[in-house]
This record gives sequence, structure tokens and C-alpha cells, in this order.
Amino acid sequence: MTDGLQAPQGTPAKPQLQTPPSGSPGAGQVPPTRAPMVSLAPPPGGGNKTWIIIVGLVVLLGLTVWGMMAMTKDDESEEDPTEEVVKVAPKKRAKKREAAETDERPLKKEMDELSSKNRSKFEENVGKWVLLFGEVRSGNSAGVLEFKAPAGVTGQLIKGSAEHITGKHVKVIGWMLTEKKIQIDGVFDVTFVNPVDLLPKKDVYTSADGEQLVSLRNKKATFQGKVKEVLISGDKKNIYVIFEGESHDFYGSGDIDKLKKDEVTEETLKELVGKTVKLEGKLGYSKKEDNERIYINFDEKEDYEVIE
Repeated sequence: MTDGLQAPQGTPAKPQLQTPPSGSPGAGQVPPTRAPMVSLAPPPGGGNKTWIIIVGLVVLLGLTVWGMMAMTKDDESEEDPTEEVVKVAPKKRAKKREAAETDERPLKKEMDELSSKNRSKFEENVGKWVLLFGEVRSGNSAGVLEFKAPAGVTGQLIKGSAEHITGKHVKVIGWMLTEKKIQIDGVFDVTFVNPVDLLPKKDVYTSADGEQLVSLRNKKATFQGKVKEVLISGDKKNIYVIFEGESHDFYGSGDIDKLKKDEVTEETLKELVGKTVKLEGKLGYSKKEDNERIYINFDEKEDYEVIE
């Protein structure tokens, strides 16, 4: 006999738990069982999750590093403008110009007019307000004017630049410091003028003075020229004594009704054709396309005189 049960030969039988008989020692107690072994091998498919976690950590770390670098660059870029401002040299403030003391400015009509034509009057106007006519050779940002005419004269603006005045014909209001230097308060006392306005006035003008006569329109002047023809205006109100000329058309224009009182008629004036006549009257001007017409308006027989 053998103790206990023996498994038959061949495939080993699974161990069976036996309950001890009632009354025997250990009855009612569960026999201890062996703890299952934990396998270190990953469960099927579990390796992919591990790699995903590792990759996620690497990406997160990379983003953190990139963010820190970007913040550093932002800090540097914010400092760049400050550095540039420091490098730029500050703009120099213009030096304040000293002004000589002057008397109270009088009205323009009370000031003497100075130009190249009356240099002898410069000395007597030192320490006075004047109107100076001339041509500027050059002007600079410091407000200094060098005149071409009157030659040797300079001007000083107390305010503003004189660069834009270079080469211009001007009329300035200023205080004569010396015979050759005038003090001007600012550019507001400088007026650009037509060069023709600076020409000397004449007692008698001819067809060669067309431009100057245009500048003198609405003023009285005496014109002398050879009469070419005599015509009546379309409205029959004026009679025209037309003079020879090339640059402009020169018309002596007489009021027919007023001239009749002095027995001046078309027939009377036609006797002037081919003769040189001196005519005094108020100047007028008109321009139509390329045609420029200068009028010498007269109303009396005494306004014209036959020279030859």
C-alpha cells in the first residue's frame, strides 16, 4: 500500500484541493495558496503606449526650449530701437540771430525807396526803415542775402531761411544798418517782383518798351511811335490810332463822343498815318491767344502831338 493518491502514469493531473475531514485539525481553514508570479514582459500592444509617452515628453521639452529662445529674441528686438536712438546724433538747434534795435516802423509811403539807381541815398538812410529793390545773387539757410544789384549789399533775415530767394528780384522792407547791410525781420518782409518793375521810369516810351508798358497798365504814360492806320471799333464807340510794333500791338484808343467836342474825327486822325506821333494817356492791356495789345487811352486833342 502507498500513502495518499498517486496520479497515473502519463499526463500529470492537476492538483486538487482537499477539505480536511470534520473534526480533524485545521478543519474549517483555507489552506494557504502561492501568490501568482508577475511577468516583466509588457502586455501585448503595451509597448506602443510607452513610445508615445516618450515622444510626447520630447516634443513638450522642445516646445519649452523654443519658447524660451523666442522670449530672449523678443527682449533683444525691443532693445534695438533704443540702441538706434542712442546712435543718432541729436539735431543741432539753430543759433539765435541777434537783432539790432530799431525805431518804430513807419508806413511804407514814408520810407525811401532804394535801388541801384540811387546809391547816393543809401548813406543818408543808415539807421532808418527803407524799401530796397534789387536782385538776389544768393541766399542761404542762415538767412543771409547777397545782392547782385545793388552790388555789394547784403541782407540778414532775423527769422527764416533765404535759400528760396536765390536769383529772385525782390522788394524788401528793412532797417539799414550800414550803407551795405540791411536787417530784415523775416521772409514776410520779402516780396518777389517782376524784373520789369525795377526798370527806371521813362518820360517817353516806344514800341521797344512793350513789357514795361504792360507792367505799367492802369497808369498814365507817354508813348511815341509811327502811325500805321486808323480804324473805328465794332461798336462805333472808339477810334483806334494803330502804331507800328512787333512785340505787341500798340493802339491809341480815343472816345469818339469826347473827341467830337474838340472836332477830332476819323478823317482828322487819318491825316496822322505815316507820321511819328507822341500820345499821352492811361495804359491798358489785353491778351487773346498769342496776341497782346497795349492801349493808350486818350480823350482830348491835346493828348497827342505830331513830332514829324
